[in-house]
Amino acid sequence: MVTILVTFVSANFIWRFCKLKKPAMLYLALTFTLFPLAAFFVALNHSHHLLLYPIYLQEYIYNGIILDYRHPLQIYTRLLNYLVIYTQDYLTASIYTFAFPFVLAELGNLFLYAFTLETFLEKKTKWGIMYLVIFIPIFIITLLTFELPTNFMLALIIGLITYVPLIYLALRAFRLTTEKVYRYGFTLIIMTSVFLSLFFVFYFVDGTLTQGWSIFEPIAWTMGLLASISAYIGYVLPEWFRRLVGK
Repeated sequence: MVTILVTFVSANFIWRFCKLKKPAMLYLALTFTLFPLAAFFVALNHSHHLLLYPIYLQEYIYNGIILDYRHPLQIYTRLLNYLVIYTQDYLTASIYTFAFPFVLAELGNLFLYAFTLETFLEKKTKWGIMYLVIFIPIFIITLLTFELPTNFMLALIIGLITYVPLIYLALRAFRLTTEKVYRYGFTLIIMTSVFLSLFFVFYFVDGTLTQGWSIFEPIAWTMGLLASISAYIGYVLPEWFRRLVGK
């Protein structure tokens, strides 16, 4: 459900970018394209109960994409873990690992921060460099580790350094404008950032402080659902919403 809604939001931003050719629209389109992909792979992982297993590189080459699970298993390289999973009695070439959704989510946050700089600030270089100084090492660590608690923590850090500045700048813009529809729009943008922050917070709690399934996981996805709705209304300001609040 979350994937479908965020994909709908992404399609709107892609259409608006093709129409307006504005960088801000491109950044939003990339953000809300990467987010549903991340959500899709997380859901796929849960539905198939995927477990990572490394294998000999030469076995992967000789036997092709699908390998019988009874082949000898041994650690060869971390890179291969991005390609090989154990599911339904087969080792299958795939990108359906738990690391991959985190990578997509972090890239989505990177483009959302680029949108924030493009939209709200004239002097972007300093803040962009400060963000990258934090983002790049965290992103590299995410690529190299498959420890779920670590990845949950890294995703939470990236999320907070992305959403807190956006909340602050949207709140400042809210105070400066007198147009009612834009005040509602900025409010919904702030709410979107809050919901996204809570999504990562609840997922972090679920992944690090609980064993197996917990109530925090459906709460996290509820936050994602609310974020997709408020993002569409707040960023797009569709015509029906304008008529509802008064243009």
